Amino acid sequence: MQLTWLLYLKTLPGWEYNLDMLYKECKKAMCYVCTTGSKKCAASGSKPSQNINHANMNIAAAELWLSNKLADIYEPSEAIQMASMVMEKITGLYGGNRAFQRAKELNAEQEQQLKAYFIRLEQHEPVQYVLGEAWFYDFPLYVDGNVLIPRPETEELVEWVLKDVQASGKPVFQKTPTDADRTNLLKVLDVGTGSGCIALALKRKMPLAEVWGCDVSDGALNVARRNGSDLDIRVDFVGLDFLDEAQWRQLPTVDILVSNPPYIPLTEKDSMAAHVVNHEPHKALFVPDQDPLIFYKALANFGHHRLYPQGSIYLEIHENLGAAVCRLLDVAGYTTELRKDLQGRDRMIRASKKL
Repeated sequence: MQLTWLLYLKTLPGWEYNLDMLYKECKKAMCYVCTTGSKKCAASGSKPSQNINHANMNIAAAELWLSNKLADIYEPSEAIQMASMVMEKITGLYGGNRAFQRAKELNAEQEQQLKAYFIRLEQHEPVQYVLGEAWFYDFPLYVDGNVLIPRPETEELVEWVLKDVQASGKPVFQKTPTDADRTNLLKVLDVGTGSGCIALALKRKMPLAEVWGCDVSDGALNVARRNGSDLDIRVDFVGLDFLDEAQWRQLPTVDILVSNPPYIPLTEKDSMAAHVVNHEPHKALFVPDQDPLIFYKALANFGHHRLYPQGSIYLEIHENLGAAVCRLLDVAGYTTELRKDLQGRDRMIRASKKL
């Protein structure tokens, strides 16, 4: 607990020059962490409470109370980050601004929000679902249990697509007053769109591209459409089962096919974190053990029918299946490039039709 306090207090402006302030903040915060089991509250002298209904609870104390409670469940640094996200949501104040207003008291509604969020976080529900928000490529997305939480490696896949398009010289990046829906400059399809993060990020950066996203889940499509509406980004989201070739007629012929499909074999389920297995949609995560490349086979086949001759496929992959996916695509008539993510893991492939 003391480590968590120190890590948090060191984020406050000027802490190293004001030891008196540091002591006061720490003593004040003790009143709000007495629920952790101490026999007497260091600040008030009262017996520990099982709630957070202390008078005059301020932002600093609330954030510290939450980070200490979460530190019993998560790593201290992760607990502090989650507490910061929660307090940002509750107060509407970002890091620096929140630190400067740390003495501001929470109102009754904000305290109730804090308790409600903690109850869900205590059950290992991902903080992004609890808050209904995840950031991706510098913009906020609504997320819930119908969609996967966007990961940093998926941002790297988006960045690869954008850099290749920019290198091609296609004039799709400039923003126009209308951002015409049909420019015939570049057509992009995101398969298994989920929250719409990939499709929306690409359209946001390339306003003159035509972008589609498809998903089998009605719940996911509702989330993607909500995000498109909230962000005022026009992407056509289509509901279909991509593994059913008969349904491909609903999709366009494109220059770029991009996908972060399900790729985790079911046998790995027991070794995964509880917050993923218990809360994120299994249909978007897992594939049969006997056919883990099922979606990559479908994507390669779709590319033969609906990818323009100079087009490319961009894929996120399981870190242990890079070589297998490359072999599959090579046999299917594509040239491939396998890339590592920033963590040094094989996570992305670009495939182009062999000419």
